[in-house]
Amino acid sequence: MFGYWDALYFIYVLLIGLIISYLVFKWAERSSMGTRRTGNGTKIFLSGEDEDNVVPQFEHLKGYFTGRHTMWGLIRGINRMFIAFRREHTGLLSDYVAYLFITVAIILGVLIIWG
Repeated sequence: MFGYWDALYFIYVLLIGLIISYLVFKWAERSSMGTRRTGNGTKIFLSGEDEDNVVPQFEHLKGYFTGRHTMWGLIRGINRMFIAFRREHTGLLSDYVAYLFITVAIILGVLIIWG
C-alpha cells in the first residue's frame, strides 16, 4: 500500500472531495440567514473596517485591508513575545546560525539524555 500510487484513486478521492464540499456549500447557503449578492449591504466587512475609507499610507490599496487589521487580535495577545523577537532580530546571518546551532545542541542533548 505504501509507495504505490494509482491515478484513478486520486481522481476518485478528488471527485468525492469536490462533491462533499459542494454539498456542504449548498447546505450552508440554505441554513444561513441569507447574503445579499447585489445592492446595499454587499460591502466587505473585515475587522470593522470600511472598504470605502482610505487607510493612511495605503491610499493605493483602497478597498484592501492590510495584515495589521486582520491580525490585530493575535498580535495584541502575544505582544510581549513579538517585542522580544523584535529585540533579537539583528539581521546578521551569524546570529541566526548561532541560534540554529544552539537549538540543534539542545535537541541533541535532550535526545541523548532521554532518547
